[in-house]
Amino acid sequence: MEKSDKEITILHLWSSFKGDYELFNQVVMGLSAGYHHIICFMSGQAPPREVLHDAGYQVHWLGHKKGRLRTFRSRVVRQLSSLVAANDVDIIHAHRHKATVYAALTARRHERLKVISSVHGLERSRGLFRKITNRLLWPRLSRIIAVSGAVKGDIVAQNPWLDPQRVEVVYNGINIKRFQGSGLDKKEARRLFALPEQAWIWGAVGRLAPVKNHQTLLAAWAAAGLGELGCHLALAGDGDLHDSLAAQADDLGIADQVTFLGHIAEVPMFLKALDGFVMPSLHEGFPLAILEALAAELPVVASRVGGIPEILRELADQGHAFLVASRHDKELGEAMKNVVQWSAVQRRQAVEHVAENIQRFSGQAMIDHMARLYRQVLAG
Repeated sequence: MEKSDKEITILHLWSSFKGDYELFNQVVMGLSAGYHHIICFMSGQAPPREVLHDAGYQVHWLGHKKGRLRTFRSRVVRQLSSLVAANDVDIIHAHRHKATVYAALTARRHERLKVISSVHGLERSRGLFRKITNRLLWPRLSRIIAVSGAVKGDIVAQNPWLDPQRVEVVYNGINIKRFQGSGLDKKEARRLFALPEQAWIWGAVGRLAPVKNHQTLLAAWAAAGLGELGCHLALAGDGDLHDSLAAQADDLGIADQVTFLGHIAEVPMFLKALDGFVMPSLHEGFPLAILEALAAELPVVASRVGGIPEILRELADQGHAFLVASRHDKELGEAMKNVVQWSAVQRRQAVEHVAENIQRFSGQAMIDHMARLYRQVLAG
């Protein structure tokens, strides 16, 4: 896509390509009028298909091997500087730490160039070298974007010299309509995933890893006797803990009440099969899975960690969602049992409140916020 004279040119910088990132694509494609987007990956090779390239956007691959970027490569700065000069770039929007380092160093060569850095979650290094790098390079950043207030708080706590006003929270947003109409009814969705048609089905989406805390979920399930209430648990996701979790379910005598589905490509169809959604994670930045469950109008029980309360607090205050301690199986199980035992009126009220609340996290709300931020950075 060619740039017009009045457009803002943004170079989006990533360390590597890990598959099409739907949220990022939403922002780029949603901000078309008045913007010229260039996408750059420092390592890896171009895949046969890439959504933004196929849509006509300018995508660059610098061609470095991922492992070699673990040590500083001055050639990357030269390559980025050439891209900035050749395309009259106004802003580099760097995603994650490594891209931010190279963006800040590149900006030293271009006085008018602005740099924004996006921090996507809480799972990042807090080592001394990282803190020193931040102290040296972050003063060159115009703004740091955090995906939740919890992430912002963590950034400021780990970098106490940083002015909190330079960190802005931009909530992720989703295509709500995609999760409201999957094209299947509940019975068809359950047949698709071989789930019991008459059960009250709880579901979870996420990799089978320690941070997702499925062990506590299984213990809570057994302790609360959810199977005796006609409930079934469907776990969507792959991971190293599959065998140990399956063994735990067997030891607890609930193996016939739990279905391990592996990776699910079409999450909206899976959510259509559910009656409730649970996320017992030990920590989270700003989990899209909860937004997707709310868009599907499901009641949610989740850990009171990271950015989760920012999504659910208002609903929880009205009794239409539950926030629980992350390692407390009894509290988790009782909250899930409470939802199962809601009356028809309670269920209807919860659905209405959820449908209203989720609008705060629409894709358009995210796009509009980013548009304001880009303009403010250039004006400043």
